[in-house]
Amino acid sequence: MPKILIVTVGGSFQPIITAIRSLQPDRVIFIASDGEKGSKSQVIGEGTPCEVRRGVEVLERLPNIPTQVGLGDRFQKERDLILVQNPDDLNECYPKIHTFIRDLQVDPSHEIMADYTGGTKTLSAALVMAAIDCGISVYITIAARDNLVRVERGEVTQRVDTSFRHEL
Repeated sequence: MPKILIVTVGGSFQPIITAIRSLQPDRVIFIASDGEKGSKSQVIGEGTPCEVRRGVEVLERLPNIPTQVGLGDRFQKERDLILVQNPDDLNECYPKIHTFIRDLQVDPSHEIMADYTGGTKTLSAALVMAAIDCGISVYITIAARDNLVRVERGEVTQRVDTSFRHEL
């Protein structure tokens, strides 16, 4: 059964790379913010838009996420990139994500998964809410946190227990 992974994109691309490599999806849907400083550059940016940082220092510049994980022709910008104007607006994020998942579910021949590690809190919350409402598997990529800013390297992707949804 082909697998589709939906991920939220924020300031750090490394956990998204880990999720894609761990879950080995056939297709990846990226939810990113639009605009000049939006996270979409990590998905469709030319050259080396992904930066490995230590504080404000840029240690390394890498290609966009689809290039890093070798998606090639399996990534189609028009089909696999959901852009939100305001990643802090639940009223924009949730309906857009929910509708997208429901449209994917019309074809029951694939497994749909969601990893909410990247993105703003609101964007991640919208993905989790939509995933739970649509009954798809939810994952998070975690690691020991040495700071309160973001997950660093050494992360692992694990399934989130959402069995509570059946008890409500």
